[in-house]
Amino acid sequence: LAYVEWFTQFPPTPDSNHGIFKVSCIVQSGERVASIIPVANIHQSVHLIPKFGPAAPRQWTSSKV
Repeated sequence: LAYVEWFTQFPPTPDSNHGIFKVSCIVQSGERVASIIPVANIHQSVHLIPKFGPAAPRQWTSSKV
């Protein structure tokens, strides 16, 4: 089994500033929408990049995040 948090679908075109498609967490009643699904139902993984703003927090390191 796998825990999956759901995101919006890709928009029709990528963002004009960086050429990457933007997605957002799906939220209902203030909670992220998630499911537990069989691993066999996963067709493809995706790498998501967080939206940091002007800079990532300095206290973040590869061992802490």
